[in-house]
Amino acid sequence: MAFGYGVHYCLGAPLARMEATIAFRTLLDRCPDLELAIDPDRIAWQVNPHLRGPAELPVRFTPRRP
Repeated sequence: MAFGYGVHYCLGAPLARMEATIAFRTLLDRCPDLELAIDPDRIAWQVNPHLRGPAELPVRFTPRRP
């Protein structure tokens, strides 16, 4: 992730990093068998000059019973 640089550095960057860490850790703890549902070469990327990321990211996992 990018949060700017110098005087334009995002003041919320530390909180955003902490939230992302907690979210990904929780996701991986709850779905330990999480994996891509398609071949990585078939991932379609967004057409946007400012943001890079997949248009969609199909995954599969076995739901854990509560």
